[in-house]
Amino acid sequence: MKRLALILMIAVCAAGVGGRLQATGYYGPDSYLDRGGANVVASPEFYWDLEVKRIAREFSAPEKLRIAPKIPEVEDSSRRAERKEATANADTADFAAALQEGRIKPPDAALATQHHETARVLIQATDDQSTAVLPEEFASEFADYHRGAFAYQQGAAHWEEARQAWTALLARPEGERHYRTVWATFMLAKVALKKLEPEASALFARTRDLATQGFADSLGLAADSYGWEGRSEWKQGHPEKAAPLFLTQLALGDESAVVSLKALIPDREPIEGMLNYGPEPDERQAWTDEQKRAQAEKEGAALKDAARDPLLRRLVTAHILATSTAPNFWGEDTGVAAARSKHWLAEMKAAKLSELADAEYLGWAAYNGGDYKDAERWLGLAAAESPAAMWLRAKLQLRAGKTADAAQSMAAAWRVLRDPTTYTGWNPVTPEEQNDYVMQSYDGPSWSFPEEASGDLAALRLERGDFVQAFDIFERGGLANDAAFVAERVLTADELKTYVDTMRSDRAEARAHWSYVLGRRLVREDRYEEAAKYLPEPNDKIVQIYAKTLHDGADEKLAKEERAAAWFRAAWLARYDGMELMGTEVAPDVSATDGAFEMPDLAKERLNGKYQKVRWDGGEEKKTDVPIPLRPSKEELKRLKASAIEPDVRFHYRVVAGALAMKAAALLPDHSIEVADVINTAGSWVKDRDQKVAGRYFNVLERRGSGTEIGRAASAKHWFVDERGPWSDREQAAYDAMHKELAPPQ
Repeated sequence: MKRLALILMIAVCAAGVGGRLQATGYYGPDSYLDRGGANVVASPEFYWDLEVKRIAREFSAPEKLRIAPKIPEVEDSSRRAERKEATANADTADFAAALQEGRIKPPDAALATQHHETARVLIQATDDQSTAVLPEEFASEFADYHRGAFAYQQGAAHWEEARQAWTALLARPEGERHYRTVWATFMLAKVALKKLEPEASALFARTRDLATQGFADSLGLAADSYGWEGRSEWKQGHPEKAAPLFLTQLALGDESAVVSLKALIPDREPIEGMLNYGPEPDERQAWTDEQKRAQAEKEGAALKDAARDPLLRRLVTAHILATSTAPNFWGEDTGVAAARSKHWLAEMKAAKLSELADAEYLGWAAYNGGDYKDAERWLGLAAAESPAAMWLRAKLQLRAGKTADAAQSMAAAWRVLRDPTTYTGWNPVTPEEQNDYVMQSYDGPSWSFPEEASGDLAALRLERGDFVQAFDIFERGGLANDAAFVAERVLTADELKTYVDTMRSDRAEARAHWSYVLGRRLVREDRYEEAAKYLPEPNDKIVQIYAKTLHDGADEKLAKEERAAAWFRAAWLARYDGMELMGTEVAPDVSATDGAFEMPDLAKERLNGKYQKVRWDGGEEKKTDVPIPLRPSKEELKRLKASAIEPDVRFHYRVVAGALAMKAAALLPDHSIEVADVINTAGSWVKDRDQKVAGRYFNVLERRGSGTEIGRAASAKHWFVDERGPWSDREQAAYDAMHKELAPPQ
C-alpha cells in the first residue's frame, strides 16, 4: 500500500534520466505507458503533503516564522542545535538592545552583560542531571526569564519553579517586560501543555495577542504558537479546533504541520518506525478482540464527527486518497484500503450535506474503487473548474470513449497540475520539491503529480494521433522514457529532427539529449551524414569512419581482401561502439541506462494489443496476457511497423555487427585462418542475441573453416570458441588506436 508522501519520499533525480529508485532497492527504467497505458485509465496517485498544502492556501496569518519551529517528535539533533543557537543569539541581541534603549539600567553594563552571557551558556548546557547553580544576575525581565528557563531545563520536577519565575516576570509593569513578555507567556503555555492543562490553548493564543500589542517577539513565537495551540486542542480531543490551527501553521511555511495534521485522521493505519500519534503497530497486534472492537467503535464515532466538520472531512478524504490510490503494480490485495474508502463515502452520503467542498476528491475515491457512476455523482457536486475535477472528468470521458473531450478536459487540468506550486499555492517550494519527489512504493513505479498529469495528457494526445504534441508533453513532463518511445518509434526521423532543430536555446541540455537520440536513429536509418551533425563527440567522427567502411565494403571496384577488411572494420565498430552509434534509447537496447537494464517494450505491447500482467500467488510469479486499455490508432500502428528495430533483440547492434562480419567472410578464401577468425568472431557476437542466426554461422564455420586451428577447436566444442585470429587482433589494435586519437570521454 502506498504511504503518506511526506513520510516516505525519495528523490527521483537521484536516479537520473533513464531510471528511478524503487522501494525494493531496484534501480531501473520505467514507463508511464507500460501495462498498455493502465496508468491513464486508473486513478492518479495523490500526495498527502500536496493536498494539505492545497487546503492550507485558504488560511493566512499576519505573523512570520523566524526560525525552524521546535517539534520534538520530528526534529533531529541539527535542528535542536539550530534552535538553541538562534535562541542564544536572540537573547544576546535583545539584552544589548534593552541596554542601548535604557529599558534596563544596571550600575555596570559590561558586568551585567557578562553575567547574562554566563547564565545563557549555563542554561544551554543544563539538563535533568545537572547540579550547577544559576549565578546571580542584575534584576530584570531577562534574569526572571533565565530563572524560569534554567528550572525548565532541569526537568519536570522543576516545572512549577519555572512557572513561578515566568509568572513573576509577567507581574512586572509593562515598561519593564518589553522583551520577555512573549517568551514567558509562550513557555507558560508549553508547561501547561506538558501537564495536559486546558489553559494551554488560551496561553498560546495570548502569545499572539501580546506580540500584536507590541511586545518583542524576536524568535517568532507568535507564528510558532499556532502549531502548539493545535497540539493542545488535539490532546484535549478537539480535532475540529486543531485543524484550522495546524493549517494556519502550514500556511505560514511550517511544514511540520504536514505531519501534525495526520493526527486528526481517526482511522489512520499506524506505520512501523514512523510517528503515529497513537497506538503503535506492535501494540495493536497484541490487542484482544474486545480491544479491537472498542477501537473500531471509537474510530467509527470519530469518523461520523469528521464527516460533519468542513475541514476534517476534507482532510480525511485527502488521507484516504494519499494512502489507497494509484494502480497496484503487483496485483496485491488492496481490500483494506478499498473497504476504508467505501466506508468513508457511505459516511459522507449519510451526512446529507447541503454544501460540500472538495466533492471532486470524493469522486476520485469512488473512481479508485471502480464505482464510476458514483464518481460522476460526486463530480456533479464539485467546483467544475478545479483541476482535480477536470482531471476526473477527463478520466470518465475517456472511459466513455470520448477521447477528444477527455483530451480537452485533461489539457485544462494539466495547466495547473504540471506545477505543484500553482496547484497548492505553496510558494516556499524548491525545484526539487516541485518535481523530483515521489512516494517510496512497495508495488512498482511511482510518479510525481506533474508526471502523472503530463503522462495522462500526453497519452491522450498519442491516442488521438497528435504525435509531436504527445512527445513534447512527455518530454517536458519529465517522462523521458515515454518521450523516447515516441521519438524512436512513433515520430518520423524528420519530425524529431524538426523538433530538435527548433528547441529554444535556453534548453541546451535537453537539446543535447534529444540530438543524441536523433543521431542514433539516423544511423539506424542509414542516414550517416545527417547523423554526424547530431551525435556528440567523438561519435560524430566515428560514424563517419563507420560510413566509409560500409562504402568501401560495398565497392566492387576494390580487391576482395580490401573489401573484406572494410566490412570487418565496420563490424568491429558496430559491435564495440554500437550502443553509442545506433543503440535505441529505450527497448530493445535501453541506452538510457547504458544497457544495464531491460525495460518494457511499449511498441510490442501496442502492436500486439496486450501486455503481461504480473501478480504473486503463493510466492509464485504468475503472468497473464491482458488487453491494453489505451488502444493505438491505425496511424500509430502504421508508424510502429515502419520504425521496427532490425533485428528487434536486445543489443541489436551486435547482430548487425555479426551480419557485417559475415559479409567480410563471404569475400575470404575457404579454410583460411582469416575466414575462420571472422566467422568465429561473428558467431561469438551473435550467440547470446539470436541462437538461430548463431547456428547458421556455426554451420558456415564448420563448412568453410574446418581446416584451421579455430575451426577444429570449434568442431570439438560444437560451438564458437574464445580464440582470436590475426584479423581480430589487427582490428582491436586499430580500434584502440582510433579511440586513443579521438580521446572519447570515459
